[in-house]
Amino acid sequence: MGLRRQALSGVKCTGWATLIIAALQFLQIAVLARLLLPEDFGLMALVTIVIGLVQAYTDMGISGAIVQRQNATSEQLSSLFWLNVLVGLCFFSLLFLVAPIIARLYGEPRLAGLITYAALALLIAPMGQQFRMLLQKWLRFDTLAATDVISSAAGVAVAVILALRDQGVYSLVWGQMTSTTASTLILLKIGTRNWRPQFRLRREDISSYLRFGAYQMGERTINYLGSNLDKMLIGSMVGTQALGLYSIAYQLVMRPMQVINPVITRVAFPLFAIVQTDNARLRSGYLDVIRIISLMLFPLYAAMIVLADPLVSLLLGETWMSSVPTFRILCILGIFYGLGNPIGSLLLAKGKVEVGLYLNIWMIVLYGFAIWISAPSGAEGVAAGLVIANALGLFPIGFWLRWLLVEMRPLDHLAAFFPMLVSSAVMAGSILLASNFIPSSVGNLVKLAMLTIGGGVIYFLIVVPWQWPFFVRFKQTLR
Repeated sequence: MGLRRQALSGVKCTGWATLIIAALQFLQIAVLARLLLPEDFGLMALVTIVIGLVQAYTDMGISGAIVQRQNATSEQLSSLFWLNVLVGLCFFSLLFLVAPIIARLYGEPRLAGLITYAALALLIAPMGQQFRMLLQKWLRFDTLAATDVISSAAGVAVAVILALRDQGVYSLVWGQMTSTTASTLILLKIGTRNWRPQFRLRREDISSYLRFGAYQMGERTINYLGSNLDKMLIGSMVGTQALGLYSIAYQLVMRPMQVINPVITRVAFPLFAIVQTDNARLRSGYLDVIRIISLMLFPLYAAMIVLADPLVSLLLGETWMSSVPTFRILCILGIFYGLGNPIGSLLLAKGKVEVGLYLNIWMIVLYGFAIWISAPSGAEGVAAGLVIANALGLFPIGFWLRWLLVEMRPLDHLAAFFPMLVSSAVMAGSILLASNFIPSSVGNLVKLAMLTIGGGVIYFLIVVPWQWPFFVRFKQTLR
């Protein structure tokens, strides 16, 4: 089976999981927004920032190396497994000690207990992380998809049940913990059928991975800080209530990208790693990844922009309508994130982790300046500042990086998503025009259904003839 066929087959077998997970996440937000306060979501956003930053270190940055390197021995994998577990224990202990300090810095006493409970994930997740990477390396995408769906469903169920029992922000914490635990247990059960770690931790087993990991940890740290500077500054400068409003808008907008992109890049990375020396095949595979992402993300974000009012009202309720302008701007940011995200798979497949580190250093400097300038304008200003930073400071650099990695011409990259961009713009204009003819007495759900279906038909009628050769090749590849 060729690279393209393997990649598209992996996307096909996990596509259903993408839709289910997205639906579950939207359901959770829609239900919990009516049961919890914006302040609860603001507190959870701060907890997530702290835990997420620490989680970037728990695998010492070596997970990607497990997939990228094709000849890892059982002894090396065993040492790497126990290294992950040991580091998770160390970071849990560290957070347990510093949680009260973080709570005092933000003036939120509840943060100490919330961070401590959420940090339990650092003891659990490392035991499944290596099995996740091995399943990815073995191209077991169907197994990974099922694992993600089951664990997500468990987390949503627990969060909603606890929120109904007036557990407040703790319902969010325990929902996340449930999802992490369920995923780890499944990965352990399935992964150990194929390989069991020895009780072994030797320096010589892991030394060759540490350079790769050092760059990865540096890149992750800077990337994570850059992605969360907006929330950190809003939380410290404006307060948890404003952060809650911004955080929910951000979660709604980024959910499609955060669900769709990882599924596709999860398939792409191990396959890119297999043919890492063949630039022609890497270019072809990368452009197909961009086409698939833009086919799904562009129409979603275009529809979300023009239907923001009824969508926010229906999903969150009238209390959250003040977040609509921020919601619209963040949709544009989601498009930039969706297009830029796959370059990470090329960097890892090529082993150019140091380039990713330098790119993310530039990103955090750029984002920090943009947020500092725009913060006085509130959440809308921060969102607009991030869009401008991506458009002027990050998107153009991608052209140089793709040429450096696989000698990809800028016009080839633009041509891969241009038809979807134009088709989505026409669809959005049609939806906006049609909305003027729908009586105000029609409910938001009916209005959304009518306009979404109509817009989808228009998009389909435009993009399919335009991209017909790609669809034919896609179909032939999956046979």
